[in-house]
Amino acid sequence: MRRHMMKFLTVLLVVFFAFSGVASAAEVVLYSSNPSELLDLVSKGFEAKSGIKVSVVRLGTGEAMKRIAAEKDKPLCDVFWSGDVAVLENAKENFQTYRSPEAKALPGGYVEKEARWTASNAHVMIIMVNKSLVKATETPKSWKDLFDPKWKGKIVMANPEKSGSAYAQAYGIYKLYGWDGINKFITNAKILDSSSLIYKGVAAGEYPLGVTMEYAAHRYIVGGDKNVGIVYPADGAFMAPEATGIVKNCPHPEEAKKFVDYLISKKVVDEIFDKFSRRPARLDAGDTEGLPSLKKITILKSFDPMEANTLEKEILSRWKEIVLSK
Repeated sequence: MRRHMMKFLTVLLVVFFAFSGVASAAEVVLYSSNPSELLDLVSKGFEAKSGIKVSVVRLGTGEAMKRIAAEKDKPLCDVFWSGDVAVLENAKENFQTYRSPEAKALPGGYVEKEARWTASNAHVMIIMVNKSLVKATETPKSWKDLFDPKWKGKIVMANPEKSGSAYAQAYGIYKLYGWDGINKFITNAKILDSSSLIYKGVAAGEYPLGVTMEYAAHRYIVGGDKNVGIVYPADGAFMAPEATGIVKNCPHPEEAKKFVDYLISKKVVDEIFDKFSRRPARLDAGDTEGLPSLKKITILKSFDPMEANTLEKEILSRWKEIVLSK
């Protein structure tokens, strides 16, 4: 009798530990440079829907790429979200193929050809205005207007050598007006080290104009700041997609796929757009209050993230030469 009882207890323990192992495996480790509030929204929503825990490690995009590369023999991360697609393109050997069924709603070119990264959202690059410092009649209407000598020292932009979004802005100006345009812009602009210094500085009244991301400026407007305005340049706003990817040989591959499906689903991207003003990459995503539909904005169609990636060293090298010559 005692022997049978011992066998029964042994079986119970084996079953317990087996199920404990399954439970502990139901996890996704996420590396992300996104704001904490946004990460909380997505991770808690995913946990509630799937029962899968999300462990978030928040760090800069560049630092995350270095860590993922260093861990490639024994990955600790499952999913990275989100950085400029060019950044993920440069590191794509560290990501595995996964074509989410949700990706059918994305534009062409918004999924890597082997599906090693998938666009989740897209930043619209705009001109942010402090309306207490710039009269409505003098507000620039285009990127070209920023070349006017009257704006010398009154425009701020982040350093494209340090900021992916700033590089997208520099590439966009280059696509529109070549090196002559870049030269004229740098002549007038103050180049700051961080993207956050741009929208914070314009909102605080330190600078009249800033080249920044739509969502960053719009959050001040949503917060009731009547001095902040957004200009969608008539010569074409720049739309730069950001992406997510599943790390190659990650510890929780099935959970990672479910997370990516959730992340780029219409319901979730609409919620992110509504609460954080981050435009979805999906073509079928809805609008949010206070921001115009993409159909009503002139978007620079020649803006090519992959070309931007190819030309990055050349553009940044020349950019630095021009800055140092001023």
